[in-house]
Amino acid sequence: MMTTPADLIADLDAALADAGTAVTIRRYTAPTGTPRPKTDIDNVPAAVRAVRAEELVEGIDQTASTIVVSPTALAALLPLKKGDKAVVDGRERNIELPKPISVQGVLVRIELLVSG
Repeated sequence: MMTTPADLIADLDAALADAGTAVTIRRYTAPTGTPRPKTDIDNVPAAVRAVRAEELVEGIDQTASTIVVSPTALAALLPLKKGDKAVVDGRERNIELPKPISVQGVLVRIELLVSG
């Protein structure tokens, strides 16, 4: 039996729901303002881990993290881009490198390299 993109998304959603951490994905919708206008998607299930040594590239240090999220809850902010934010444990972190992963032309997961 062939695995479909929908199967991959469902498996990721189940794994993140079971063992993930809730994060907020944030996009500021204006450069200034008080309060600064933003769009938040709260309680996004995510896997958060420290960046591995082989993933360190220019401008990224050991304080960086990799966050894996499913596209399921993020439709309002897709595609994620550099400059968006991930709020982890109450701390706003900068999305430096969003890596969308597609199978058969369907977005099935997003790996985010975050810093700050």
